[in-house]
Amino acid sequence: MKYLPWALAGLLALALVWALLAGPTGQAVGVVNLMRVVDESPRAQELNELLAQRYQELLTRFDLEDEPTEGDVDRAARERQAYAEYLAYRQELELQLEREVNAAVKEVAERKGISVVLDSDVIRYGGTDLTDEVISKLK
Repeated sequence: MKYLPWALAGLLALALVWALLAGPTGQAVGVVNLMRVVDESPRAQELNELLAQRYQELLTRFDLEDEPTEGDVDRAARERQAYAEYLAYRQELELQLEREVNAAVKEVAERKGISVVLDSDVIRYGGTDLTDEVISKLK
């Protein structure tokens, strides 16, 4: 009975050595520069153009294209309504882009065998940069 703790410690040490030798030498970590993805991806540019078109449509629909005049008493209410619709559409497009970026990141990471992907803003050193491949996926 007095050798049981030593035997357990030996087995535990053997299991630890086996796990270190048999397992991967390190987890693969990927990084993505989301600012570049938004700035350079064709899909983000397309969604940005849709937002600009909606902005122009709202200006026309709410009669906000001309400079304000003193006689236009309900202009502030129209501006608030137009801005609320603009923000709702913008949020919808941002969520759509986020879903598409997440799907592209996941696809690229899985293809490369990368288990963790972080925004490059939080990485100081290392990691495999996936940004270019994610941008090319967002066409």
